[in-house]
Amino acid sequence: MGDEEVPVPPQYTTGPVTDFRNAALGPVGYKMCRKRKMQEYQEQVDLEEAQMDETEEVTIAAAPAKRLKLNTVGVGKTSGRGWKEAGERAGSLRNPLLSTSWEKKMADKAAAQQFKAVKKAAVDAHKEKKQKLRTQREANLKRKEENRRKSLVTQKISNPATLKRMLKSKKDRKKLMTADTLKSV
Repeated sequence: MGDEEVPVPPQYTTGPVTDFRNAALGPVGYKMCRKRKMQEYQEQVDLEEAQMDETEEVTIAAAPAKRLKLNTVGVGKTSGRGWKEAGERAGSLRNPLLSTSWEKKMADKAAAQQFKAVKKAAVDAHKEKKQKLRTQREANLKRKEENRRKSLVTQKISNPATLKRMLKSKKDRKKLMTADTLKSV
């Protein structure tokens, strides 16, 4: 039983081995090895140098123009985002033409204070005038009422029966006045 080979069924036979670890099976650039990219780039550079040596004419126009980078000072340090624009400080956004001098500010402030003082004086004068008219009107009403009471023709009621009868009627009750109200007039 030592060196006999065991027969292997046909489904267990191994086919050709293919390595798919670095294969570009997906979209362009998918799982492409960085080493292979660098090799292709080096081959391209070597080919361009060989062509330059043949022509021996080095001109600036013949060299491929590099794309200008944006000002990326202090931007994208960790991730290397070169497309991100550099930020501006808040103070640099201020327009110096819009700012005013100290003398102009003080002149504006003095003008505003003067305007407020004139306005306050006008409002006070208007209030004083209205108050004067109100007191005058009240005095006129008071004098009118006093004059009306003075001109009243009064009659003293000495009979208590007449007084009792007058207190029963609402109309007559309005006509009654006590002696102390007449004295105040």
